[in-house]
Amino acid sequence: MAEDGTLAASGYAGETPAAFAYDRIATAPAHRRQGLGRAVMAALQGARHYPGTPELLVATEAGRALYERLGWRTLSAYSTATIVRP
Repeated sequence: MAEDGTLAASGYAGETPAAFAYDRIATAPAHRRQGLGRAVMAALQGARHYPGTPELLVATEAGRALYERLGWRTLSAYSTATIVRP
């Protein structure tokens, strides 16, 4: 939270005994470049119950630089699809 009570950064994660997935990591524009994204990732990682499981992350192009600095590497490009029903 920022000093004015607004949300500065947030993130979510889901975990099973087989994998830990980071989701919706975001930092508000006014608070970027202050280490908050790194702090959110570290807090989520610290909450893991199964430390030996693979960590997964689907990232936007905007977040790629942060994740690469944290040691992540791209395994495959991501694409979105939808089924349009008549």
